[in-house]
Amino acid sequence: MQKYKFGEHEVRVCGKAVETEEGIELVHSGSFIEFCGEASKVSMKILGNAEGGDFAAYLGVFLNENDTPEKIWKIENGLHHYEICWKSEKKNTIVKIMKLTEVQYGAVQINSVDTDGNIKPTEPKARKLLFIGDSITAGYGVNGEQSDPVFTTKTEDVTKAYPYLTAKEVSADPEYICWSGGGIISRWISPETELPLTDILMPELFETGKDLDFIPNLISINLGTNDASYTRDDRSRKEEFAARYLTFVQRISTVYPDAHILLQYGLMERTLLPVIQAVVEECSRQGVKCSFLELPLMNKKDGMGTGEHPSVVTHKKTADILKEKILEIMDWKE
Repeated sequence: MQKYKFGEHEVRVCGKAVETEEGIELVHSGSFIEFCGEASKVSMKILGNAEGGDFAAYLGVFLNENDTPEKIWKIENGLHHYEICWKSEKKNTIVKIMKLTEVQYGAVQINSVDTDGNIKPTEPKARKLLFIGDSITAGYGVNGEQSDPVFTTKTEDVTKAYPYLTAKEVSADPEYICWSGGGIISRWISPETELPLTDILMPELFETGKDLDFIPNLISINLGTNDASYTRDDRSRKEEFAARYLTFVQRISTVYPDAHILLQYGLMERTLLPVIQAVVEECSRQGVKCSFLELPLMNKKDGMGTGEHPSVVTHKKTADILKEKILEIMDWKE
C-alpha cells in the first residue's frame, strides 16, 4: 500500500479548498478532490471538526463519474480512517470526494490516501460556473420533510440542489459560495425583529471565498430571500438593498470581467422581484454583462423540505429552467 499526502499534484481540486501542511481542507459546499488510478484498495484519513453531532460535515464518495454517491460519510471529530473501496482485483477507478454541507457546519481536512496503486489528477472540464447563494443554493433541508422540527446537516445535500444539477446538465465544473440565511444587507430575521442581522453578509463572504484560479464563464446568483425578512414593505430598506446589491454585482464584474452574471429570484418568495429586476437593468445600463431569470414560485404539491425549503422535485424543475437559460446566454450546445 502507498500513502499519498494530498496536494494538487496528486489530485484535482475544484471549489473552495485550502492546501495545508497536513492535507487539503474542503471549505464551501460542493468543493471536491478527484483522482484516478488502477487500484483495488483505496482508503483515506480525514480530520473532522464540528460542534455537535447534528451539525457534522458530510462527504459524498462518487466512483467512476456516477451521479449517485457510492457512500456518504458523516465526518466525526478527530482523525479517522475511511474506506472507499476494497476489491480483489485492480481496476482503473475515478474517485471524487465532495463536501455536501456548508462551511459553517463542520470543517473537513483530507490528510492522506492509502492505495495499492498509483493515482493522478483527473482533467478539469472546459466549462465553469460559479454559484453564489444562500440555503437554496446549498440544498438546505432537501433530504428532510416540512414537518422536521429542526435542521440538521443530515438533511442538506448540495448535489440535490438546482445549481449543482444545472452544472451537471451543461457539463461544467461548479464552484460555490453559499451560506444558509445569508443576504445582501441582512441575514434572515424573525417577524418580530426590526434590526437587521449583519454579522455575516454575502458581499463580505464573497471576498473571502473567491478563487482567482477558477475563472467562471458564467456567475449564477440567487440572493434576496433572506433580505426580504428584513426589507418587508419598507421603501427605504428596499432602496438600501438595491443599492448594496448593485455595488455587489459591480464588484463581482470587476473580479471576473469576462463572466456573464445571471441573477435569479422568485423560488421561495417574490416581494423583492421588481427590485432585483431593476438592479439588473441598471447593471446592464452601466455596461455589466448581466441578465435576469425569474424563477417560478415553488409548488407545495411538489413537496417541501426542512424549514419549508424546496424539495428534490422543485430543485429538478428549477434546474431545467436554469439550464435552458444558461445554454441560451452562453450559446452552448448540450
